Amino acid sequence: MTALFDRIDTFILPVDDYQAAVAWYAAKLGLQATYVDAGQCLAVLPLAEGASLTLWQRKAGASAVDPRAQAAFPIFATSDAAAALATLQRRGVRVGELEHGDGVVYFRFHDADGNCLEACQTLAC
Repeated sequence: MTALFDRIDTFILPVDDYQAAVAWYAAKLGLQATYVDAGQCLAVLPLAEGASLTLWQRKAGASAVDPRAQAAFPIFATSDAAAALATLQRRGVRVGELEHGDGVVYFRFHDADGNCLEACQTLAC
């Protein structure tokens, strides 16, 4: 059977204030919005290789999702997880511990809205 899809286009992250979230992602992760839709209250932040993050503002009165219940989250590829963790710490981002898995080094961190994010380094075999 032929696959129906080629790649992930974007990953939606719900935020309380999309403009504040755009500023956070620019200051902390260096990601810049290339598309903003003020009517829909969303902004698209492309990554270097294909996929993007779409920061979409929750509707007024909508409750925030408990970050402990967040099932899906983006994983950013990095060539040096320890350096990325140290940089995020210096920038005041709440980060977890550096963890080692089978062929990977990774850590989780959270944006200003509590969304879980992960950075992962694939180790050479």
